[in-house]
Amino acid sequence: MRIHGLRTILTIGAALSPAAVSAQAVDYQALQATVGEPVTTSVTGTPQRASELPASATIITRDDIARSPARDVPGLLKTLAGVDVNRWTAGQTDVAVRGGVQTYNARLLVLVDGRQVYLDHYGMTDWNLLGVQLEEIQQIELVRGPANALFGFNAASGVVNIITRRGGATPSATATAEAGDHGASKLAASVLLPVTPTIGLKLAAGRAREDERAIPATLLRPEMVFDVASDQVSGDVDGTFGAVQVSLGAGHATNRQVEYLPSQLLSNQRYSSDTLHGTVTRDTPWGGLTLNGYVNWLDAEYGVGAGPGATDPIDYRNRIIVAQASSLVRLDTANTLRLGVEYRNNRLESDYQFAQRISYDVASANAMLDLRPLDRVSFTVAGRLDRLWLHQSGVIARPTYDDPAAFDRAFNRFSFNAALLIRTGGDGMLRINGGRGYQLPSLVNFGIRLPIITPAPIPIFVAGSPRIDPVTVWSGEVGYTQPLGAIKLEATAFATWTQGAIASPGDGLQTETFFTPLPSLVARFRAVGDYTTYGVELAASGQLANLTWRANYSWTHTDDRLPPTTLPIPYALAPQAATPVHKANVILGYEVGPVTLSGVARFTAATRQLAFSPTPQLLLYPVADAVALDARVGYRVMHGFDLFVAVDNLALARGAAVSPIPADRRIRAGVRLAL
Repeated sequence: MRIHGLRTILTIGAALSPAAVSAQAVDYQALQATVGEPVTTSVTGTPQRASELPASATIITRDDIARSPARDVPGLLKTLAGVDVNRWTAGQTDVAVRGGVQTYNARLLVLVDGRQVYLDHYGMTDWNLLGVQLEEIQQIELVRGPANALFGFNAASGVVNIITRRGGATPSATATAEAGDHGASKLAASVLLPVTPTIGLKLAAGRAREDERAIPATLLRPEMVFDVASDQVSGDVDGTFGAVQVSLGAGHATNRQVEYLPSQLLSNQRYSSDTLHGTVTRDTPWGGLTLNGYVNWLDAEYGVGAGPGATDPIDYRNRIIVAQASSLVRLDTANTLRLGVEYRNNRLESDYQFAQRISYDVASANAMLDLRPLDRVSFTVAGRLDRLWLHQSGVIARPTYDDPAAFDRAFNRFSFNAALLIRTGGDGMLRINGGRGYQLPSLVNFGIRLPIITPAPIPIFVAGSPRIDPVTVWSGEVGYTQPLGAIKLEATAFATWTQGAIASPGDGLQTETFFTPLPSLVARFRAVGDYTTYGVELAASGQLANLTWRANYSWTHTDDRLPPTTLPIPYALAPQAATPVHKANVILGYEVGPVTLSGVARFTAATRQLAFSPTPQLLLYPVADAVALDARVGYRVMHGFDLFVAVDNLALARGAAVSPIPADRRIRAGVRLAL
């Protein structure tokens, strides 16, 4: 398709949905079928082909999800270049983009239909608490590199944006039931119903169970270990009333699992989350307006059922309110301007912090200019200014280790993104882009105050600090995409600089001494140093008759200027040791008649991962390199009715999970119904 014709199609798409930040306003499937590749509106606000985004991005489509052996979103992401997926336990997974692997990764922004689902108390993502089922996902968008100015709050190393299907004029339903070894079972369903010609309803629910992996005797573990148990239910109503589109929704999710804390201690956790959200968009002759708001509640319990004589769980209650407004202005048929403001209030309540309530307010303003001065050249620049006010209120815990006035603090941070795209001969695309983003300290980083049980005669506390500054992340990259007939080739070179990385105290506690009213020692969450990550990502994809294939390779090198990992290890952060240098994936799909076959072969180089030994002592445990094989066989009994068998880690590679707890093989079989 000629460039001018494609741009016309996408401009028409933007006209139909100028406020394209509202994902439900775009028919992604129709646009993808028209232009021959996935389309998104998430980066600039207007529909764009994946190959023309001003960022290093990959889109996983609904068809990709249906064919994949993966059982969850991290399982889909682990096959992409530049992505590290560590399954620390059967339930706990962390996803890192371009290095910097650590538990409770706070550097990745995860969104569902533009609404954040990472948990603000630690700034982490519980992938079993997303409140979304694979059956309702339209596509998953991965953006690599800092993207605060394009996507907003805390997109320090990348963004995962999950776009769900929305109710339309035609009713549909998708349901999956599966069971497997290791106590695995899952029921999930999504239903789209037209209520009136202009109002659609979506309902989704899921229930999953799975046994924990065998924890080696060389690791410190709770006396009782939870198996994974998660439940989710959600509902959305979408309406179109002339030029106005309205979306309202709510959801509830629970999850129970054992996981590594940021200190690398294994602990049983129980989470419960709720959300209310709404979006209004309006078309105008000059563009579109979007108003968006949501409230997320979280109740998190740590150290549940640790064993006989255990203390009560440590409870944290988090509530966040976010209100956003943006306008997308069509300057002409090719150029757009997006302006936006945002306010958020985030509060954390617990008996295990400096005061009963630690909170902050953030006011933000952002702007993005997307220009196409020439037919083969485009330029995008975006900036965002955040101002944060930190507060504490309620009963202050005694003894105090900070002056209450230290929580009366405010600071500003400016982030930006810029990209130049040049279309070369033969439909090749050269992309030069970069930016600066920030990882804001979490409320736990600012205010936690947790007693540590040790045989020492002097009490020891782990505490946050109201003086911690945001982590700064700079990034620059050059990418090139070139189609060669039916084959698409991609290459990207990147460098990322992380300044002031925040870490949890480790084994060799770096403590402050306090003498009043009684002697005590305090180990702090701190900004402990810098590290640099650079590398190369290569990818190729194509189709040959009934065979589709993708392959990619990532080389990632990390240099850190952090406290040494010599014993005793002072901080639980070791990105150089924990990030695989080499990763490669080959993904194959084959369809003949009613049979579909898919397979994933993954190579991950050896790493060393932090965990506590029974001594207890924080150690770096070697994780061997692994060649892991995942596979799925599906059989279509009739239209809309499929049987399948899937296997994770067929080759039984112990390092496949990139965790101190060795990976096992998991087999499941099920039925999928699509009406």
